[in-house]
Amino acid sequence: MTRADGLRLLGLLATFATACATAKPVPVVHAPPAPLKAAPPPVRLAWMPLETTVSPEVASTVNQRLAGLAVAGVTDKFQAPVSMEMAQLAIECIERTPACYGKVGRSVGADRLAWAEVARASKRDASVTLRVSLFDVGGGTLVRQGARTFPNAKAARDGAAALFDGTFGAAVASAGPAR
Repeated sequence: MTRADGLRLLGLLATFATACATAKPVPVVHAPPAPLKAAPPPVRLAWMPLETTVSPEVASTVNQRLAGLAVAGVTDKFQAPVSMEMAQLAIECIERTPACYGKVGRSVGADRLAWAEVARASKRDASVTLRVSLFDVGGGTLVRQGARTFPNAKAARDGAAALFDGTFGAAVASAGPAR
């Protein structure tokens, strides 16, 4: 290599070194953050207390079970201010229909309703029928419903836990002793 070639090479290297030293760094482009998923809307379950007019001991047991009810997907649970019967009377919709249950649910601000009904056969007959229900307000459907007739109020009180467990299955949380 000639001296001229060496000088050209040296000049070329100096040019590259100067160019690299003064060149602006290439900006790093970051991908935009993934959009945040909105939290699913809350699902509110209102449990409607059973009136004590037919049987205070049955009502107490049933209300404990309703308070302990845990339903999949429900994020908030609260006790409605009145029973199903009183709520229906207040909104003047007393039929046992999905339309009326939906109106009750909307009136208390719930997405799901849980309630129980107790009926005596007659004054002469001590038998008691206990019915429990879970209603989807938005879907307008009874999700679960169960009923059983017991020979008397004491048997209804003692059998309420089995009726709840049989109707709601795994949806029932431990509510303590059902007595």
